[in-house]
Amino acid sequence: MQSRSQRRRRILKQCIQKKSKIEDNAHVTQEIDSDYEDVSEMEEDEHIQYEDEFDDEYESEEGEINIDSEDEEILQKEEQNQEQSQQTQQTQQQQQPQQQKSTLKRKKKGMEQESQENQKRVWFYDEAENLDFDNRAYNMLHRVTTEWPCLSCDFVLTEEEQQQYRNKEFHKMNKYPYTVYLAAGTQAAQPTKNQIYLLKLSKMHKTKYDDDEASQSEEDSEDDNLSNDEEGQVHLSSVTGLRSGVNRLKTMNGQAIAAYWNENGDVNILDLNPLYKKLQTNQQSQFNLSQLHHKIFKNQQEGFALDWSRLKVGDLISGSVDGKIYLYHLNNNDWLRDNKAYEYHKGSVEDLQFSPIESFVYASCSTDGTLCIVDTREGKHKQAQILIQAHNCDVNVISWNQVSATLVATGADDGCFKIWDLKYPKNDAISEIQFHNKAITSIQFQPNSDSSIAVSSEDHKLSIWDFAVENENNNEDDVPDQLMFVHQGQKDLKELKYHPIYYEMIVSTSANGFNVFKPTLDEEEKKSEQSEEDQGQIPVIKEEDLNKYFQQMSIQ
Repeated sequence: MQSRSQRRRRILKQCIQKKSKIEDNAHVTQEIDSDYEDVSEMEEDEHIQYEDEFDDEYESEEGEINIDSEDEEILQKEEQNQEQSQQTQQTQQQQQPQQQKSTLKRKKKGMEQESQENQKRVWFYDEAENLDFDNRAYNMLHRVTTEWPCLSCDFVLTEEEQQQYRNKEFHKMNKYPYTVYLAAGTQAAQPTKNQIYLLKLSKMHKTKYDDDEASQSEEDSEDDNLSNDEEGQVHLSSVTGLRSGVNRLKTMNGQAIAAYWNENGDVNILDLNPLYKKLQTNQQSQFNLSQLHHKIFKNQQEGFALDWSRLKVGDLISGSVDGKIYLYHLNNNDWLRDNKAYEYHKGSVEDLQFSPIESFVYASCSTDGTLCIVDTREGKHKQAQILIQAHNCDVNVISWNQVSATLVATGADDGCFKIWDLKYPKNDAISEIQFHNKAITSIQFQPNSDSSIAVSSEDHKLSIWDFAVENENNNEDDVPDQLMFVHQGQKDLKELKYHPIYYEMIVSTSANGFNVFKPTLDEEEKKSEQSEEDQGQIPVIKEEDLNKYFQQMSIQ
């Protein structure tokens, strides 16, 4: 039986076979010449595309969902017309999945015989529904496509960003134009064509006003972070010589050291510093895997679960589809793996995360439907200290809250995600949302927040939620109050990552490339921008000038 992760990769490969090269409109194009192993200056490449604005002809649009009273009336009329036209097929319609309805609805899930306590709210949007894209829904939105799609990606931080990352309470509201480094592993049509990418995305300006007319309102014209005509840039370096696709990749706390799972069952640890140092000066390069320092750990079967410890530098954990979990430790600049594996799951290990406050504790989830918490000091390799039957299907992903360390989120195969309080492991989940209508592929709490979370799904949607928001009304047809944002336009979303430093910045990877965006959720960023602007305008007064001023003002 294949795990959910394996099926996700299989679907992605089917897309690759249908269209081996992703094509899209672009403004800036870069290339890597395959004849060179180490190149400082490159020609343009048709495979790497970058753009920071949208074309109205896109069939799949992205944007925030806004429902007003007029929309609700239209939807109600459409529903009435649909019910009248389908009266003759009422019996057949009752047997069809309710997700096939074209109207936006909220309904009860479950049969009538289920108790009221077990029923939960379900919100969904039909795939055939047309959503208008509003550029002002994003403070920033940039898109990058590569020759081959990637299942997984992670950020690489500069030295300054790494210092800030160590301060758990630190985050930056804005830094336009942004520059970020991104590592990713490919899923190519042929195994030998797979690569590890390291991308530098620079000059990423605010795009919120890109669609506005030249005559903007007086209020908007005062914003010093209006869209800039300067085009974004992408520089790419890569590692070749891989013999199979990359299932999952994670960087070591933002350093240019990456661990990744291969399809052939290897866990690899790779030093990306030679690529990173060249990219800092916009020099693109290509290295063969044999030219870089790396270490390979063989496994009987492939895996997808992988995580670095934030508390103990160099500690790594991996989980495979045969249910085995291994710990790795850094010793004298070399990684060693424990001889004995943890084996307590009855299915494939789908995701792993270290505790944010205890270096010897980690969480795992599996296709057996469970969420487990393990304390490695106990030395019990066949038993978890906490076992929660989280879902009645595969649990694909988990996220451990970095602020409230007792909160863990799980995302499942049925599109449901839940939040658990580890202080009460025997209790039901404190939150349960059935918004997405297909499997959850990625989930992450926002750094420095105990209530905000982002979720991606196979239904091609990425949703952002804030559970600190209270219910304001009980209208059956309203969007849930906790739903803050819905991002669309990417096919087969595979993974999302919050930037650990830059507030509310998300990168998402899919079959048609990467999106890097910051949603417009509130006015906090604008206030912060204005505050920084005001601080920058405060004149610096020298001490000698101050003394002269006091002398002039003194009483003689």
